[in-house]
Amino acid sequence: MEKEDPVDISRAVLRIRKLAAAVSTRTFRKAATRGVFASIEHKPAFARFENDFDLIVDVGANKGQFAAFALERFPTSRVICFEPLSQPAAIFRSIFGSDERVRLVNAAISPSPEKRLINVTEHDDSSSLLEVGDLQSVAFGTRAIRTEEVHCGPLREFIRVEEFGKFNLLKIDVQGFELEVLMASNDYLDRFAVIYCEVSYVPLYKSQACAWEVIDYLNKAGFRLAGVFNQVSLTHGLPLQADMIFLREHLLAPLEHVTSL
Repeated sequence: MEKEDPVDISRAVLRIRKLAAAVSTRTFRKAATRGVFASIEHKPAFARFENDFDLIVDVGANKGQFAAFALERFPTSRVICFEPLSQPAAIFRSIFGSDERVRLVNAAISPSPEKRLINVTEHDDSSSLLEVGDLQSVAFGTRAIRTEEVHCGPLREFIRVEEFGKFNLLKIDVQGFELEVLMASNDYLDRFAVIYCEVSYVPLYKSQACAWEVIDYLNKAGFRLAGVFNQVSLTHGLPLQADMIFLREHLLAPLEHVTSL
């Protein structure tokens, strides 16, 4: 099948911005020397937050793209990152290994403690515990090249209750495994004020839950959708995926305080 071209609103501009940002801070420079560029595209999603998070839990950290952004945006936050693949985890450690704010867990979050095979793709940030679907292959040219056995378990296996503060963020980017990660974090969901999650409108990986299922699950857990960012669509307009931010109800601004729609 011929590869489709997914269209991001500002893909080329974003690449230029990332290159420019790579020299702007010590953390960004260190990451860039290892071929890792901070995910500055998430900045608008977090513009509303004036205070740092006490704890940021980054599930699907890859080489530390989001961690680099988060440490600059929220410099006093502690960050616990989960990356199951050995090679990205090694690069992550080379960047953040001496940073006392950061702890890396070389594991995946899943409902049961077990060993599982992860499908490793050519670009390892598309790797998933699920099989690559046809639409993911057509839209992004994603292809699994091997499998790797990884350690998995629920969030409570890796984080102690006392590590949480009063204002905590859960970030999820796990290539179709989002709902399973939320279920595996259920014991701790009430500890989070904010959840930031990449979701898909259509199945990109086999047996994945789509956006409305994630939204429904989080609604029942007391979170409300509060923003959609970084949407990616095909050239003919079909939306594929986006980053969504969910807030506890008490953090939502009343509609009468919104000055523009």
